[in-house]
Amino acid sequence: MRKTFLFLLLSTTAVINAQIKFEKGYIITSDNNRKEVLIKNAAWANNPEAFTYKSDENSNESTGNPQNTKEFGVYGYAKYITYKGSIDYSSDNLSELSSSAAPEFKESTVFLRELVSGDKILYSYKTQRSATYLYADSASNIQPLIYKKYHPEGNENQVATNESYIEQLKTIFKDDADAKSMAVKTRYSETSLIKIFKVHNAKSETASNDQFETKPTSLKFNLSIRPGINFYSPLKIDNMFGNQDFPSKTNFRIGIEAELVLPFNKNKWAVLLEPTYSAYTNKKMSIPANDDLYTIKMEGYSFISLPIGIRHYMYLNKTSKLFINGQLNVLTLKTGKGKNVDLDYDGFVFDRSNLSSSQSFNSFSFGAGYTYNNKYTVEFKYTANSDITENGAPQTASIKYTSIILGYNIF
Repeated sequence: MRKTFLFLLLSTTAVINAQIKFEKGYIITSDNNRKEVLIKNAAWANNPEAFTYKSDENSNESTGNPQNTKEFGVYGYAKYITYKGSIDYSSDNLSELSSSAAPEFKESTVFLRELVSGDKILYSYKTQRSATYLYADSASNIQPLIYKKYHPEGNENQVATNESYIEQLKTIFKDDADAKSMAVKTRYSETSLIKIFKVHNAKSETASNDQFETKPTSLKFNLSIRPGINFYSPLKIDNMFGNQDFPSKTNFRIGIEAELVLPFNKNKWAVLLEPTYSAYTNKKMSIPANDDLYTIKMEGYSFISLPIGIRHYMYLNKTSKLFINGQLNVLTLKTGKGKNVDLDYDGFVFDRSNLSSSQSFNSFSFGAGYTYNNKYTVEFKYTANSDITENGAPQTASIKYTSIILGYNIF
């Protein structure tokens, strides 16, 4: 079972890079030469510093960057332009805020993503630290929309916000009453800014470029029922009259998985939460120790676990996808009758190790599987060793297992 799991995990991991495909697009070089090319679409969550392309399937790969590329686009996905000007690199992280309300502008040469095209154009520049939005129209160069969080007068217990972008929007849309009235309610976010720019551009005669315009994205939520079978390795009892093993077991498990699919990288990443009930044994067990003079006993043991983790999808076609995921078990609650592991001689308990009623961050797991039509799932999962006895006990009882899980997406 473990060999099957490891083979699937390694094979699936090797497929990840193959999911980044060359797709039809174009580039405009720095000398204004436009070319139809194939671009390696990495579904960038942040603005790329460079990209890979080739003239056709059989040609060598080349690299585009803001120094040699004026513009590039992947049809049906995104368009980027080279911008030489001021970028505000202020962080949104509360621990990194400055005491100044003024933007921290630096002259940069970067790729901007075009979010809305038309009479008024909206751009974004995203890094791991922050997101900045910029605009332009036919009569002006690209200008940043100003927004910054800061600590007023250096007081780290307070956070103020420079929302100059609202007055900028009122000026940008001064001749459009509908858009101007929206300015005060517009948040400094991609979805909100896209909305106000599209309200204005819908009235404009300037054609928009729908093949590149970014559609507002949102989180997707899936809830699945996940029954399955756990294949337990022998439960190892250490430091109780030597080292002993309770036998390997096969038993059922049932889980409810909540999956939050993130709105970037073509929905390839998700956050998972899966409360799960599992049973190692429903019956009292005993094994001989020390030439059969003593007996190690344990009542039925089952548990509820609460793992959280991250999943990565790899699309095969419109209806089929592979995935791998890693999870950390943040909480385990003991259920069942078992309270102790006892060393017994003729009914007299010589040694005892208490089973833990609850544990935190005690194990992790890796899984790989297949999803069909976003409805049906099969997964192979390996859960690493965890000690089920109380912390500090000299004796340990280590449990690990592999699982076959079937899933059905309720919604």
